[in-house]
Amino acid sequence: MFIKNRVRHEPVIYTDLETPGAPKNHILFRSTFLNDTNREQEYNLKAERRTVSTCSFSIFEGYTTEQCTSLELEVPLPKCVLEASTGFRREYTLEQSRDKQVEEELTWSVESNIKVS
Repeated sequence: MFIKNRVRHEPVIYTDLETPGAPKNHILFRSTFLNDTNREQEYNLKAERRTVSTCSFSIFEGYTTEQCTSLELEVPLPKCVLEASTGFRREYTLEQSRDKQVEEELTWSVESNIKVS
């Protein structure tokens, strides 16, 4: 005996792809089952989804210290001025960074048993 089975699939439509915020319900799969036979039909469907979220951040701390020393000398001479100067500058920088990464994984699944009369 031959059992006639007809399954129609409708296209999946995703909406609000640009809107951030709280999660909303979305249709992942839609199908219409039609049984043209005189016997009951049974379908088992399973969907599974895995989502991984990663958050990483870095904290930078540091300081810079600077020291300057200069010496200027001016000697007045007849019809001329003699000037001399010298200087010294030192800079010291210390930086420290701490990095941390947190990863979270969410797996969910749904299983359906559909009976079509």
